[in-house]
Amino acid sequence: MKKLKNTRSIIVLSILSALFLSSCKSSNDDEDMQSENGNNYKITVTLTNVNASDDYVFVGAVGTGSGSKLDVKVNNVVKVGESSVSLGDTDFTGSTKTYVIETTEKISNFSNNVQIINYGQDMTISYKIEKDNAVKINENMTLTGAGANFTKDYSF
Repeated sequence: MKKLKNTRSIIVLSILSALFLSSCKSSNDDEDMQSENGNNYKITVTLTNVNASDDYVFVGAVGTGSGSKLDVKVNNVVKVGESSVSLGDTDFTGSTKTYVIETTEKISNFSNNVQIINYGQDMTISYKIEKDNAVKINENMTLTGAGANFTKDYSF
């Protein structure tokens, strides 16, 4: 089961990256001109009751900035030269239930993919995405029952 989860994570991240790169476009409208200057992004995700041997969790974020690699903060720890960040079920089974992923510089494009599948006890989810300190996505829910899931793709 664990090997299947790792394979799925790699496939999902690959698809996310391909979709992100194919969604980059050039246009002259005001919104695209603003994105040329870039934006800062922040994801805050809290999961409770994750069971690493039963549940499936994938949170992936990809962004492009001035270069091919970025510095990204995860829970205030800077990860140098990262072009993507991903979190899995084992990240939420210890004492840390909340992760904050932040860009450290303005970036021109941002894509986020989340897939959480519950196979055990009720799992609560809080999922927020901010763009330049403005809340764009704010999801709060409880996944109840085997196979209950939360699956979304976000692009900015």
